[in-house]
Amino acid sequence: MHSSRRRPRLRRAILVGVATAAAVTMVAGCAQGSGPEDTSSSVKSFDWQNYKGTTINVLMSQHPLSDSVKQDLSDFEKKTGVKVNVETLTETDYMVKLVTELQSQSGSYDVFMTSQPMNYQYAAAGWIEDLQPWVDDAKQTAPDWDFKDFFPALIDAERWDTTDFAGAGKGGTWAIPANEEGYALFYRKDILAAHGMAVPQTIDELIADAKQLNGTEFDGKKISGFVSRGDKTYPTLNPFSTFAGAYGVKDFTDGKATVNSPQGVEAVEKWVDLMKTGPKAASSYTWYEAQQDFLAGNVAFYIDADHMAPDFEKAGSAIAGKVGYALPPEGPEGRASSMWVWSLGMNAASKHKGAAWQFIQWATSKEQLTAAISNGNMNPTRLSVADSPEMAKATEGWGDYNKVWKEILSKYARWMYSPSATWTEAGDIWATAIQSALLGQQSVQSALDDAAKKIDAAIK
Repeated sequence: MHSSRRRPRLRRAILVGVATAAAVTMVAGCAQGSGPEDTSSSVKSFDWQNYKGTTINVLMSQHPLSDSVKQDLSDFEKKTGVKVNVETLTETDYMVKLVTELQSQSGSYDVFMTSQPMNYQYAAAGWIEDLQPWVDDAKQTAPDWDFKDFFPALIDAERWDTTDFAGAGKGGTWAIPANEEGYALFYRKDILAAHGMAVPQTIDELIADAKQLNGTEFDGKKISGFVSRGDKTYPTLNPFSTFAGAYGVKDFTDGKATVNSPQGVEAVEKWVDLMKTGPKAASSYTWYEAQQDFLAGNVAFYIDADHMAPDFEKAGSAIAGKVGYALPPEGPEGRASSMWVWSLGMNAASKHKGAAWQFIQWATSKEQLTAAISNGNMNPTRLSVADSPEMAKATEGWGDYNKVWKEILSKYARWMYSPSATWTEAGDIWATAIQSALLGQQSVQSALDDAAKKIDAAIK
C-alpha cells in the first residue's frame, strides 16, 4: 500500500526508463487499447458466464485489497466460470515486475493494481486499457454494477487526457477505484488530555503543540511531538500535501517547476520545523517506520493515510481506543489533502479482456467492497458502501474516524499534483530536496531551487 501497508521504493532508473518509453510512444501516437470489440464479437448481452472456461492472471501488491480479493476469489470463479491466478508481491517487487511486464507487451497479466501517477505513465506508453468503453457497453457491464455510485473525486482521479502533454493519444478512464486514502491528523487523546490541550486546528498550532510535547514523558515513555515520512521518494509528498495545499503550492506553473515559489519555501520550512520534533531517524522513514513509531505509543501527533485506523484499533494494539482522528491542519489557503487511489487496471495487451473486465467489476462491486471491510480494506470507494451499516459497525468505537475520512474525501482530498508521465521522477526530486533541508544539508530555499532546476530538466 502506498501509505498504510505500502512501501514503494521505485528506483530512479526504472522511472526514467518508464518516462522515456512513455515519451516515445506518445510521440508515436501509440493506441491505448481498443475496447470491448477485441473480445466480445460473440457476446449478445451481459451474462456473468460469458467467458466461462477462460483463465486470467492478476498481479497485485501485498495489501488488504489483495487479501480480500484472494479470500473471496472462489465466489468470482463460481459466479463466472473464469479461473483466476492471483500473484502478490511486496510493493517494491510488484512495482518493478509490473513495469517490466507492461513494457514487454506480452499480456502475461490481464489485470493489475495501479494508482494515479502510475496510470499517467502507463497510459502515455499505451500499456493500460481505457475502461470507459467497457463501462459504457451494456453487453459487457452488469446492469446493477452502478458506475455512478463511486465517489466522483475518485473517478476524476482515474481520468487523464494524454493530449494535454504530447498532442497524441486520447483521454480515458484508466482504472476503477478499489481503495481510497486521504491524509488525516492522528493524535493521542490521552496525551493531550493529560496536558490539558485541545486538538490543534492550524499548522502553527500543531507545530507549537508538538514542540511543547516533544521530549516529555508519558506512561513511562519519552515521547516525540510528531512523526511522518521523511524518505526521499515521492510517497513522502502524500502527508506533506497537507502543508503544500494549505499554502497553495503548485508543482508546475505554465510548464515550469514552481516547487521553489515563496509558498513552496514556506510550506517546507513549516514541515521541517514540525518534523524536527520527531525522532532523528524520521528523515529516512517511509510510512512503515513512521506508523510503527506511532503504534508503539512513542508519538503524540502523526499525519498520514486515514485508512491506517484498522492497524491502530486492532486487538492487541498498544494505542487502541487512544487515537483521535482530525482533519488536516489549516493554513493560509485552508485545509488540504492529496489522495491515493489503489485501483484495478487492465493490460492493453491482454488477450482475455472480457474476462478481465468481469473480474474488475466483481472486485469493485458493492457486494465485494462491503465484504472487504471486515478484511481491513478501507476506505471504501463507493458512496453506498461508505454509508453502509457494515462500515459503521466496523468503525464503532473509533471516535470520529468514520465522519472524518468521509469529510476529507468529500471536501479536501484531490490529486493536487500535475498529471504527467514523468511526475514520479519529479516527485522523487522534490522529496529529496525536502529531506536535504530536514537534514540541514541545504537551506530550504537552496534545496528547492536545485530541485526546480532538476525537475525542469527531467520534464524536457
